Amino acid sequence: MRLSPQRLITPLAAAVLTAGLASGMATQAAADEAIGIGVAPTASGWYFGFSELSRLVSGDSSLEVSVRETGGSRENAIRLGRGEIDMGLIDAPGAFEAYNGEGRYEDDAIEQMRMVLWVAPSTMHWAVRQDSGIETFEDLEGARFNPSSIGGGGEYITELVFDALGIAPDFQRMSMSNAADAVVDGRIVGFSYNGIPPIPAFTEVHSSRPLRVLSMSDEQVATATESLPFLSRTEIPEGTYRDMPAATTLGTYIGIAATSDLSEEAGYEFTRAYWENIERLGETFAPARGMTAEISVENTTTPLHAGAVRYYREIGIEVPEALVPPEAE
Repeated sequence: MRLSPQRLITPLAAAVLTAGLASGMATQAAADEAIGIGVAPTASGWYFGFSELSRLVSGDSSLEVSVRETGGSRENAIRLGRGEIDMGLIDAPGAFEAYNGEGRYEDDAIEQMRMVLWVAPSTMHWAVRQDSGIETFEDLEGARFNPSSIGGGGEYITELVFDALGIAPDFQRMSMSNAADAVVDGRIVGFSYNGIPPIPAFTEVHSSRPLRVLSMSDEQVATATESLPFLSRTEIPEGTYRDMPAATTLGTYIGIAATSDLSEEAGYEFTRAYWENIERLGETFAPARGMTAEISVENTTTPLHAGAVRYYREIGIEVPEALVPPEAE
């Protein structure tokens, strides 16, 4: 039997159509890939910053990125380990301890944790009511003080720093919003947070019940940084909060972590879109200004996500072997 051209074309056309549909479906699936990031309390500057970066990454990649309010770094690490979020805000000490199973994570390491990038440096704030009579860190001995939001990196850093300084306040643990209310109505003398100055909650409280941001002495800075090398000296500039002088404090990096469960392609797309839009992010989120992919890699001490490694190598950054995870080799 002679086959007509039509009978030859029909199977071919069907095959092409099927392949095209499959390809289109795959592209659509990639374009619709949702990434949820655990961040911090909405009253923090970090929540705004991560909302901005999520918007930029979503607009320049195949990802749909959304943010979720959490207690902060500690809670995010736990949720990452349980697979409850795709990415999470994390501070430098939290990332190091979680991956290595040290400190808060002793015997409970999150070995699948992978760093993606560092967003910006963060500043510890320790503030008290001006009418509390407290003027120094030593004055906080035995005082009712909130160490930061429950589950946040600031809470842990506060515990470590006060332990290093030999000062023991009566820590009152609560959410950031509840702590702000407690300061205003006088139930506690002050509160703390690891964030980007000016911190909205501090500005709001200061307008209702004036605050004093405590300043560390040179000796206190030396003592704390010797015990906690992931912290460094920094300053909250004069005028950051109305009529408030400059204050010497401590800082660390805040970034984004994922786990090895996040696909290499998603990790790559996120990292690429983030760094290609870093200048735009800096226009609305000042703390990100001056940050580069090189600075991010240089300050990473635990394995990177395979997708991040791929991007960094692609733009010519030499990634140390210690930062290359097994799945990227």
